[in-house]
Amino acid sequence: MVNRGSYLVPDFYKEFACKCGDCRISCCEGWDISISQKEYYDILSLETSEELGSRIMRAFYIPKDADPERFAVLNHDWLGRCPLRGEDGLCLLQVEKGENAIPQLCRQYPRSIRPELSEATLSNSCEGIIELLLNRTTPIKYVMEDLPYESEGHEAPDRFALRMQCIGILQDRHSSLKESLLSLGNLICGKQPSGRSFEDCLSALMPFCDLYAEVSPSISDYCVYAKKNLEGITGEDYKNRYRTLINMAPNMDLTLENLLINHMFYEKFPYSETRENEEEEFVSMCGLIAFIDLLITGNSDRISCRDDLVDLLSHSFRMIEHTSFHHNAHLLLSQAGFDDPADAMYLVFL
Repeated sequence: MVNRGSYLVPDFYKEFACKCGDCRISCCEGWDISISQKEYYDILSLETSEELGSRIMRAFYIPKDADPERFAVLNHDWLGRCPLRGEDGLCLLQVEKGENAIPQLCRQYPRSIRPELSEATLSNSCEGIIELLLNRTTPIKYVMEDLPYESEGHEAPDRFALRMQCIGILQDRHSSLKESLLSLGNLICGKQPSGRSFEDCLSALMPFCDLYAEVSPSISDYCVYAKKNLEGITGEDYKNRYRTLINMAPNMDLTLENLLINHMFYEKFPYSETRENEEEEFVSMCGLIAFIDLLITGNSDRISCRDDLVDLLSHSFRMIEHTSFHHNAHLLLSQAGFDDPADAMYLVFL
């Protein structure tokens, strides 16, 4: 019997459905997906077709530092593809043996289940989630749903109240998203923005392009292209580039709001599991928003349709939500002299 618990989830949680073979970039592509010892031997013990059995034998390797929870790692081919993925994009293990045969991580993604908080979230790194939020014009609400997982606890009341207050501030549509971010900064840090030049702000963000062009396969090309297009640009030209996207995506501000809200809930802002305190987390969040804006603006002449925008956003959050981005963002902004929240707030007005 499966235990069921009451979980706090975004109201579109049950709308999500995996795109399966229709994904342009599969969630198993390029990622070091690991499985437990039990899952590994359960998969090896399955009675399968000869073709699937052959694929299973080369699908995983056991690293030197293996432990019972991270026992085997997906062994991608030279193109970064999962050996269990068919030409039609479908998981051959799931097709032949059913959903319960695939690893838990594959079954759950892009969901993140947090039994200790009785919360379940959805990651922006999935293009299906980006598409849901790109179509949405109403604010995200958080509701209780019964899920097939045991509920173990809840967030401390004062921390939960602040998390929801932060989300509420950004969903106040009497103000622009950027104005709401200033209110958020005032709540978290008690600061108002200082005056920094456009050139200073752009210079503070270029090291993001340099770093992630080198270390992130997901967005390396976007970073290189953005830096090439934006070096030496004026503030007015920068804004004009961004405006060209509005014709294709007239609800861009609402999309960015929903993406940011979803990300904040995913990260438990301002109480993420990284080493930053609340003030540093806010600085990192400003860096995130400005960097996303920069990638969109710097690649605007290559975004000719909705899919192009979805790809850029999902690739960006693939890096942001599954690496130490927030920690790195604070370090990069500190090196650029933007570690004070009053300065970091100014980045969002690029």
